[in-house]
Amino acid sequence: MSSIAWRSLLLLPVLALELASCSSSETVEQQSKLAASTGEAAVLVINAWLSGAAPPHYASAALQSFAGTLGDADRQVQSAPSSDIAKRDALKSAVGRLTIAAAAAERAVKAEQQIQARQARQDLRAAQADLAAAYRHYFAQQQ
Repeated sequence: MSSIAWRSLLLLPVLALELASCSSSETVEQQSKLAASTGEAAVLVINAWLSGAAPPHYASAALQSFAGTLGDADRQVQSAPSSDIAKRDALKSAVGRLTIAAAAAERAVKAEQQIQARQARQDLRAAQADLAAAYRHYFAQQQ
């Protein structure tokens, strides 16, 4: 991995922390987008660790941060007022799955278990697809 790519990868946790520090009045849309980008960052960190480009302590710390960010987004989505509870709950479910997968990835990387990390990456990708579908469904009538 080039030094520029490595430095960019190092900035991912900082970006997630900055995004997580936004006010609690964030909308469901903003939290959904935050969850999607954080999930993608988690996949990138797992890929870097699996390829040997990121040390386990860095990858583990980044994934722990991402799981926290996703947990915060999950709580924000849950507490947001919504005229359609079922649609909001579908978004919350997908964000919750992202949170669980990021935490599983963190544990796998910390224990240096590549098979479990690959499974967590697969779970992250599935949750990302669910989030994208729930997002489209949630905002379809509002456009």
